[in-house]
Amino acid sequence: MKKFLLLALVAIIAVSAFAGKVTIWSWRTQDAKVWEEVEAALKSKGLDITIEYTAFAPTEYDSKVALALQTGEGPDIVYSRRLPGGRTQVLIENGLYLPIDEFTDMSNFPQAALNSVTWQDKVYGVPFAVQVVGIFYNKDYYEEFGLEEPATWDELVANAEVIKNKGITPFFLYGKEAWALTMQHAMCGVSVLGPDWIKALTEGKTNFLDPKFTDLNKRLNDLKVYYQDGFMGNTTVDQDAAFAFGQAAMVFYGAWGYQTWKDLNPDLNVGYFMVPPLTEDQTPYAYTYLDGAIALTSNVKNLEDSKEIIKFCATPEFGTIFAGITYNIPAVLGASIPPDPLLEEVLDVYNNNASPWVYWVGSVFTTQKPSLYDDVLSPGMQALYAGQLTPEGLSQMAQDAISQWYPPLMNQ
Repeated sequence: MKKFLLLALVAIIAVSAFAGKVTIWSWRTQDAKVWEEVEAALKSKGLDITIEYTAFAPTEYDSKVALALQTGEGPDIVYSRRLPGGRTQVLIENGLYLPIDEFTDMSNFPQAALNSVTWQDKVYGVPFAVQVVGIFYNKDYYEEFGLEEPATWDELVANAEVIKNKGITPFFLYGKEAWALTMQHAMCGVSVLGPDWIKALTEGKTNFLDPKFTDLNKRLNDLKVYYQDGFMGNTTVDQDAAFAFGQAAMVFYGAWGYQTWKDLNPDLNVGYFMVPPLTEDQTPYAYTYLDGAIALTSNVKNLEDSKEIIKFCATPEFGTIFAGITYNIPAVLGASIPPDPLLEEVLDVYNNNASPWVYWVGSVFTTQKPSLYDDVLSPGMQALYAGQLTPEGLSQMAQDAISQWYPPLMNQ
């Protein structure tokens, strides 16, 4: 009898440990307050749910999630990377993410967003944000120095030269973070190379040995004279502080940084422009992508409450909470964004100037190994900036890697 009572007590304790609590993992530290407000919104609807939100460093996040889910120690919900992409697809194929479309209304999302979370006709997550990358700049410096947003690459360099001569660092760069250097290369590529060139690359009508690709590598390498001293040892955290407090005039980054900069310095006057093309007759483009999705894991311990959270994340109400706190563009349609000129400009760019062809997040070149993202541009850009690789060498590195598995570039 005592043994039965002990087992019953253990079972009650085990159930109560998970009842009402849902664990969520992410790589986004800036979203903590989002989940506080989501919890409050759910409680106002009569759902007694407590959310435990944990954010990890982006460089460690994917390996932590994969290991935790494989060992049965993972959270109920995770932020997942978008599809196509090997990291997320492997987790889905191994049953570590669960489909959500049978209990979630996904009608508030455009098809482009749904494509990024769908595998074999099943939806594996709620898209949470659309990201736009480009050059963000200190508008006060531009006004003080009599500068205008550049229409060409040469005008961008000329602006940097003026800023440098005024004693301000033109660009703050994050050389220690390889992923961000890849982002810089990709955002420059959509304007300098252009989507037509990237389309031709995707179709095998050109390759990475094309002089245009090497020229882009060279232009980026030449630009490092306008970066801060010791930039190879700096991170995006260093960048955020330096830009927010006026130590640098421009950054190559994404719209997700805006919230952080304004939190650090509410008086910061931030502007945005797309990376300019080589000539005025070319159209500039922005690199845009779905940031990720909120996914249900096979490790879920509190299934019913986790489902309620997932369903709420697919509503405009969630999107409005998300945008109001993070100053990111929500993926869900019908949400309201804060009345901020920069956000409105970035949203307009997303709607009208998004490049239809890309080679970083969301591209075919990241779906297998060696990946252009992880295995070429990440180490390659660091080596280029460190003087260990030439622009021509980076082009050859890309061609050698991708031609191993991508049929249109084989035998070229």
